[in-house]
Amino acid sequence: MNKGRVGLLSALLLCPAFAHAGVWINEIHYDNAGTDVDEFIEVAGDAGTSLSGWSLHFYNGSDRRVYATRSLSGTLGSQCGAYGFVAVAAAGLQNGAPDGVALVNASGTAVQFLSYEGKFKAAAGPARNKTSVDIGVSETTSTPVGHSLQLKGTGTAYADFSWHAPSTASPGTCNAGQVFPVPDAAPTVTTTSPANGSSAVPLDANLSISFSEPVSVQAGAIVLGCDTSGSVPVSVSGGPSTFTADPQTDLAGLEDCLVDVLASKVSDLDGVATPMAADYSFMFTTASVPGSDYYSGVDTSSTSALRASLHAIIDDHQRFPYTSSATDTWDVLEFADEDPLNPGRILDVYRNASYQKYGAGNTEYNREHTWPKSYGFTADSSSNYPYTDTHMLFLSDSGYNSSRGNKPYADCLTNCTERTTVANGGEGGGSGVFPGNSNWYDTTNWQTWGDRKGDVARALLYMDVRYEGGTHGVTGAAEPDLILTDDPGLIQSSSSNLSVAYMGRLADLLRWHAEDPVDAKEQLRNEAVYSYQGNRNPFIDHPEWVACVFQNQCN
Repeated sequence: MNKGRVGLLSALLLCPAFAHAGVWINEIHYDNAGTDVDEFIEVAGDAGTSLSGWSLHFYNGSDRRVYATRSLSGTLGSQCGAYGFVAVAAAGLQNGAPDGVALVNASGTAVQFLSYEGKFKAAAGPARNKTSVDIGVSETTSTPVGHSLQLKGTGTAYADFSWHAPSTASPGTCNAGQVFPVPDAAPTVTTTSPANGSSAVPLDANLSISFSEPVSVQAGAIVLGCDTSGSVPVSVSGGPSTFTADPQTDLAGLEDCLVDVLASKVSDLDGVATPMAADYSFMFTTASVPGSDYYSGVDTSSTSALRASLHAIIDDHQRFPYTSSATDTWDVLEFADEDPLNPGRILDVYRNASYQKYGAGNTEYNREHTWPKSYGFTADSSSNYPYTDTHMLFLSDSGYNSSRGNKPYADCLTNCTERTTVANGGEGGGSGVFPGNSNWYDTTNWQTWGDRKGDVARALLYMDVRYEGGTHGVTGAAEPDLILTDDPGLIQSSSSNLSVAYMGRLADLLRWHAEDPVDAKEQLRNEAVYSYQGNRNPFIDHPEWVACVFQNQCN
């Protein structure tokens, strides 16, 4: 529909008039060479804004009344960062001069009234008695097909942009030359160790706090306070994304602690320093004190005295069923092997992979008997204590558990097959270099990767001392005598429970124990199992006792 036309006007920086701060008209096409085609009005605004109830009203500048209406619907997407766009077909959009369009919100209020090829005062409709804002540019019968009038510039609202002469149309997305700066988001705390709500945290554990981006941390940014210990000074190191806070004194047993990360003292490092938007807090409960009370009966005067006294302390633990609708080994292990960086996941022993917690059997991980059940305690029953001992059971990637089978632990020497690990928590990853961070095995033995070989070694050393034959002191259930050996001829599988059984190899396990010392992850696991079974692995609490019990080096 052609009316008289005026030539192109130079682009002007427009005042926002009464435009809605979050939604505006962003692109207009009403005229082109030949028959007008694909006329449209584009609406833009903040991503996630609902356009339900909104509408466009097309005004004839001659009689100053509405000649057509288009209803809007849906929600603005995020085609350009935090901003979305919707193109509304407008066949028959009049060509001036002048004509206009009003953007009307769900309440019926005209939040924007624009015109092209002049301005006018509306006589009726939602923009009644309002004077239009001339966008200052126009299209003509010479405008190429596929072009439009567009806002360009840099900003986040209508007032930041200016209208420009026809260029290639871009309905449904931001225009060429229109830039929406990415806002500098405030940094946030993403993960902590211990996780919020953790229990049985070792008394000498360090705190780890990770942020969403690199940050600077001022003195006093991380504050630790506990019920018994009071305000505990911490030494902060690391960064720029993950920081370690080392309490300068050991915490008291079974106390609740609160960690505050103060927003005013944490700022990001990109451009203008942006502080955290709010303080972040997390809580944890420390472990009980194992020290003098738990090990008060220990006699370190000789190998036999230490072995006997440790057996008496860790014997007769509480058994949980292997699988049950009540608390079972799945519950204990998913707590004990919890991913330190995500309490909703577990970290498996061999692959170092993080998996979501399932609470029961699944296709990703299963329960690994580090002392294979076929070596002494094959048949599960309510009286079979080693079968369900979670100091020895670990969660493992199912495929890796299958590869290990019931192979004894020992260094792989020739014709070794590699089972790689994934990088997690600063450990694992890589392949192809022996031993690297991989597990290795042949037809006879399994060599556990470097960060967990000490863990499995100490689990088996525990089994050797915990199970020495006889019966359970509370239930009277018969228990096997489990013995670590270097003689592979003694390591024999059985289809039934045995009174004496062997596993190995001892020399390799002792070396693994020395090469992979106890770390905070293993201490947390010991506390977790202790909270269920009521007994501890003494070689995690006192690694020095390994030499006395197994190497006759008692000082």
